[in-house]
Amino acid sequence: MGQPVRRAFSMIELAAVRHAFSMIELLVVIGIITLLIGIIVPTMGKVREKSYINRCAENLHQLGEALAVYATDNRGAFPRTTYVPGAPLQAGTGPGAADPFAADGPSANDTTAAIFLLMRAQKLAPETFLCPSLVRESMHADITVEHARSNFTDFHQNLGYSFANPYPNSDAVASGYEWSNKLPQEFVLAADINPGIDGDRDDVNLPTLESNPREMALANSNNHGKDGQNVLFADGHVSFEDTAFCGVDNDNIYNNKRQEVNASPVDKSDTVLLPTDD
Repeated sequence: MGQPVRRAFSMIELAAVRHAFSMIELLVVIGIITLLIGIIVPTMGKVREKSYINRCAENLHQLGEALAVYATDNRGAFPRTTYVPGAPLQAGTGPGAADPFAADGPSANDTTAAIFLLMRAQKLAPETFLCPSLVRESMHADITVEHARSNFTDFHQNLGYSFANPYPNSDAVASGYEWSNKLPQEFVLAADINPGIDGDRDDVNLPTLESNPREMALANSNNHGKDGQNVLFADGHVSFEDTAFCGVDNDNIYNNKRQEVNASPVDKSDTVLLPTDD
């Protein structure tokens, strides 16, 4: 009776030896797994970024609707606080003021105060003003606006979008520029935040319409890895544009027609989105 047991045990051992992986087979399996990971991980990253782009577009669409409602309630005018034509542009002043138009409120021509006024007047959630794709740990939604305030706590942390300059100088006004719902339908009202000219990867003044894709990327927003930006047009639609030259007549939306960044528009079709993330 003992011999059959030993023979069965030997067959099991042989089967185990026969089905063991060789070193070459293990390397092949590891290689296949590595290849699959190399394919899946970038794909997941692209899917996630596509989701961020879509959610970002939804934010801008909502902001466009808020601008339209604000204009309806204010005789066609879009929001802005104290305005002195020709005075220097400001950003981030007077956040603690209860009244944005009072003496202790934001300084004249404060671009971020105008954006905050939209949030305050239309009771928009602070998260609406942050692109979901922002990866900087310092970026976060501002506190709620239930308490009377007049500007972002820190727009570098709380604001992920730029809006057309609401404070044109006298020359721009004379040319027909007005911050209202009378702007041309193809005029750009807002977009992912202006990258400015500070840093090795940011220079909105360098590219031209003839530039190669690498140079064009220097003028793209940082919100989506320099691949492009979501753009809100005056007719209310939002589209993802792969260059900054998407304004009226291929206008660069991040500087004026004199290649000035923190400046007034030059004429009625000139978009200058502010603030920058410099």
